Parts: sequence; structure tokens; C-alpha cells
Amino acid sequence: MNIREAKEEIIRTIKAYTAVDEDDQPVIPISAQRPLLLMGPPGIGKTAVMEQASKACGVGLLSYTITHHTRQSAVGLPELVHRTYGEKEYTVTQYTMSEIIGSVYEYMERTGHKKGILFIDEINCVSETLAPTILQFLQFKTFGTHKVPDGWIIAAAGNPSEYNASVRELDMAALDRVRLIHVEADFGVWETYAQKRQVHPAILSYLAMHPESFYRVELTREKRQFVTARGWEDLSRTLKEYERQELQVTDAFMEEFLRCPQIAADFSTYYRLYQATAGAWKIPEYLKGTLTAKERAALLEQWKNAGAEERCMAVRHLLAAASRWMSDLGRESRYLKREKEVLEQLVMAAGTRTSAEFFADREQARRIKKEHGILESWEEKLEIHVDRELKDCLLGRQMTGQQTSEQIRKEQAGLEAKREELVRALNRTTEDLKSVFGEDLELADWLGGIREQGDYEWCGFDASGYDPLMIEKRLEQQVKRQMAEMEEHYETDDRI
Repeated sequence: MNIREAKEEIIRTIKAYTAVDEDDQPVIPISAQRPLLLMGPPGIGKTAVMEQASKACGVGLLSYTITHHTRQSAVGLPELVHRTYGEKEYTVTQYTMSEIIGSVYEYMERTGHKKGILFIDEINCVSETLAPTILQFLQFKTFGTHKVPDGWIIAAAGNPSEYNASVRELDMAALDRVRLIHVEADFGVWETYAQKRQVHPAILSYLAMHPESFYRVELTREKRQFVTARGWEDLSRTLKEYERQELQVTDAFMEEFLRCPQIAADFSTYYRLYQATAGAWKIPEYLKGTLTAKERAALLEQWKNAGAEERCMAVRHLLAAASRWMSDLGRESRYLKREKEVLEQLVMAAGTRTSAEFFADREQARRIKKEHGILESWEEKLEIHVDRELKDCLLGRQMTGQQTSEQIRKEQAGLEAKREELVRALNRTTEDLKSVFGEDLELADWLGGIREQGDYEWCGFDASGYDPLMIEKRLEQQVKRQMAEMEEHYETDDRI
């Protein structure tokens, strides 16, 4: 199955395993709750999908890479204790708590999560001394003599032997105690994820034209080449920062992330073309509607006569510009919404705390959450911005709460005007693409990309009327990719 199907199965499992009856007992007995084992090639998102599933279900997640552990840290250290059996005292060996199990209890205290997933990565790469411990863990849900707390689900992941020389094949006894899920790379699924994560548009447009380059692994004695989903996403992050600082992007830079020279060189050439067309086509000016009628007509005519690769590139340029606009609008919307909420809290606390004390308490709460690992970076950035803006109004400019509230309302009105301008731009672009390309793949890619953008809900643009078109074209793409994969695997040129 692909990674999205795996995520859905993990979510279903969490719901089933954490369900309790009227006596608050597990509906499925703990002894019958088989651990999940995700088996698939490296870099396709097995760890990320666990994070997404745990957030979707509102449960905790504690991850460990088992290859980083020794038998002592996994099982615990032996210590001598005295026991009386019958009338005679004996010295016996007892094990301290496993570092892993201890961390689960610490995580529960730190975060308040009483239910969660204990995720063990690279489970089939353990040393010979740890192999019996892992079998015991899968069978009895214990490390050493200490059990995983009730309410916690066990999940694990591993790589097939062809991708990792240190893999130990799990025997029948181990496999008979897990729910084995085979996960495969799937560009179509990753593309949806990548659009929400705002992966670099050059990467998305290149892979849309060359999906066979999305994932490739050749690990032989003669050749060690690989390109993974992780590599593309890491390349995207670094490439964006290079562009922001106007740093040189070389062919060698691409190979640092795409460890297949042919794909790295091909994408490097494509990227240079992508950058060149961005300026030539005046994408920001087109989207803002500042081109002259003559310039706009010439640009649309150029797209109409372009080849498939240039068409795809044009759509990705448009999506990149629209995405930046939507992100700015979404960020401002979240900031204003939160400013209003915090101001209301401040007004309610006016009788018990000064404004300075109120903001000091908020800063202290953030610090505590951050120390305990339960403050997301985006959340921290949001709260710091809100405090800075409100403190500037209330403490810096000595505005009253009523005046600050009025200031927020004015900013909200300005934001609505920006939202209306964005909607007009998206509608205009949609109509232009429809007139140039018809109701075809380019229009479906544009609308689908807008829908998948993380801040779509804030912008007020409605693309629901094109749902049948997007479904049809996505299905066509899926069939084409499947046919391409079949041709790649079963290439049978006439040789008779």
C-alpha cells in the first residue's frame, strides 16, 4: 500500500486499540493488540506518517531508533537484591527499568498524554544480543521485566534487506506476532503532501513531468545510487534558503541531496530553465493584474503554444506566486485572530494582574511548554508575534484595551480587502488557464494545487465547481503513472 493508505490504517488501529468498554477496559485485550510493523524502503516517510497519525488521533508519540540502543539501555541494568523464599534468604538478580519504558512514563508526565504510540524504528537492524529482547517486546510488550503502559500502542518500522546490509530477517515467530504493512513509494500521494508543505515548485513541476525520478534505489557492489522522498524535501528546504540569500546553486549541490548523478544533473538543468522563465514570464505582475493588455495577451499566447513541460512549468510558477500570497494572508489572519483572543483574555484578567504581569505569565508558560517539548515552532512564533504587537499598543503607545480592539478591527477590514483582491486574482487566473488550455490537466493541476495549499481555508476562493474535472484528471495521471511503472518493470521489446 502507499503511505497515505498506511496512515489511514494506523489511524484505524489507534481507534480500535484505544477503545474501552463501560468498565473502562480495552475492548480488544492488550494481549491481542498486535504491534504494527511498517516495512518499506528508506526515505518514504514511515516516521512522518506516525507523527501525522498520532496528531490526527490526539495521542502521544515517542520514537526510538533501536540501533542506537544497547541491551542494557533497552532491558535495564542488573542489580542484586535480597529475597526470602520459605525461611531462607537469597541474593537474586533484578533488572532496573528499561530506559525506553522509563521515557514513556516521563513523556506521559511531561505532556499529559495517557495514550500514545511507542514507535521503534529500524527494528530489524538490531544486534544479535538484542534480537531476543525484540522478540520478547513484540510478544509481551515488555522491555526486560517492565511493560509498556496501558493505553500505549506499539508500532515499528524496518527496511527490506535489499536496502540495508545490516538487516536481520525476522523469523516466523516474530512475524506471527505483528501486523505487517508493506509500504511503497507513490509520487501521487507524496505530491499532495508536498503541496501542503510548500515544497519548492521547481521540484513539483519537474517530478510531475518525470515521476520515474521521484524514488530510485540501486544498491549493488558496483553502484550505490539513490533518490528518496526525504532527499527531495530536504533539497527543497535548503534550495529555498539559498535563493533567499542569493547563494550559488551548483550541480554538485544537487548531488548532495539527489544521490543519483543522472537525476541530479537532469534536475539541475531543469532548475536553471525554471529560474530563467520566472523572470521572463513576469509571473508576479501577471497574478497581481499589473501587466498591460498587450503583455498579458502575449504571455497567454506563449503558454498556448508551449510544449507539455513548459505548460507544467507555467502552472507551477503561478502556484508558487499564489501560494506566497495565500501564505501571507493566512499568516496575517491567524495573527489577528489570536491577537483578538489574547486581548479578550487580558481584559478579563484586568482586575487581578497588570498588563506587564499578564505578558510575563504568558512568556513563562511558553518557556515551560518549550522545555517539555510540547510547543510547536509555528505556535511559538505566533504567540511571540501576538505579544509583541499587543505590548506595543498597550505598553508602548499607551493605548487602552478599547483602542487596541478598534485597531484590530481596522486591520481586519484591511485584511478583508486583501482577501478580495486575492480571490479576484485566483478567479482571473482560473479563467485564463481555462481559455488557454481548456478543461485539461493544467487547469486541474492549478485548482488542485490551490486546494492543497496549507492556507487555502483563509483565502475564500471556491473551486468546488471543478471537483469532477480534478477527480477525472487525477485518475488519468494515476493510470499513466501505473502504466509507466509497468513498462519499466516489464519492458519486453521484440527480441524474437
